[in-house]
Amino acid sequence: MTIRVLLFLFITTLFASCSSTGKVTDNPNGKRLVFGTGGGFTGMYSIYELNEDGNLFAILPDSTSKPLKKLKRKQTRNIFAQADKLKLAQPAFNHPGNMTSFIKYVSDSVLIEYKWGDPNVSVPAEIRDLYSQLKSIVK
Repeated sequence: MTIRVLLFLFITTLFASCSSTGKVTDNPNGKRLVFGTGGGFTGMYSIYELNEDGNLFAILPDSTSKPLKKLKRKQTRNIFAQADKLKLAQPAFNHPGNMTSFIKYVSDSVLIEYKWGDPNVSVPAEIRDLYSQLKSIVK
């Protein structure tokens, strides 16, 4: 009886000690949108990643990820369609400020980054709209 209990505890401990590596995506070639805001006095950023499969993650300060939710397929497709249109219309935008917001579009070997926060530069409406949509799914 004691051997069985010890064996059960050992196996339970073994399975409980297995944990996630914090890897954000299993498909490094899939499309991803990384977005967030930060800077200022503390230099801290709130960063999120939306994968093409609809999984939304919060990226923690130690670069690990925390799953937040999974979006519906239709909603995910709409967001990435909007990002694809933005990629064609606005190939890059780099105007950071003290407090900077950003969107990174990652697809295969493509990386396009949009940064803004400079009060003297107006942000294109397409970038603002996509960012608003992305921030609304985090809430």
